[in-house]
Amino acid sequence: LGYNRVGSRGFISMVTQLVDANATLCFLSFYNNPIFSFTSGQSDKDALAALHSLISQKTGLRYIDLGWTDIGNAECETISDALTSKECSLVFLDLWGNQIDDEVVVVLCAGLEKNTTIKYLELSQNEITDSGVKTIRRCVERRAELGSPLQQA
Repeated sequence: LGYNRVGSRGFISMVTQLVDANATLCFLSFYNNPIFSFTSGQSDKDALAALHSLISQKTGLRYIDLGWTDIGNAECETISDALTSKECSLVFLDLWGNQIDDEVVVVLCAGLEKNTTIKYLELSQNEITDSGVKTIRRCVERRAELGSPLQQA
């Protein structure tokens, strides 16, 4: 579904269908869609709930591409919480080209440290500085200590 004009309503509809149907889909791309693009600066609570369901529920999803979908703080808080679910089966999380800065990296890493399935994390083209890199490095080290290494794609 990459490079389309899927907004929050289409995203919610797709996720609801996948979760309700107990679908097993391995790869899902929403790359370059305005899913989390809200002019008011407020995130759509239904879109956040759908994002949480997509990641935290047993869908068999292994790779999700959310690059260039305007992910910021609220979405990363949702992703972080969803990653702590025992039902999460994601191996590759692509967050390329969003609004992720050093503060948001701290939130994201809190969930990643508790997750054992994610092996690849793509954070290119965000707003991460040296401080954020240090946070990611600590997260990678903690995951390695727990026997669940994390690699940046």
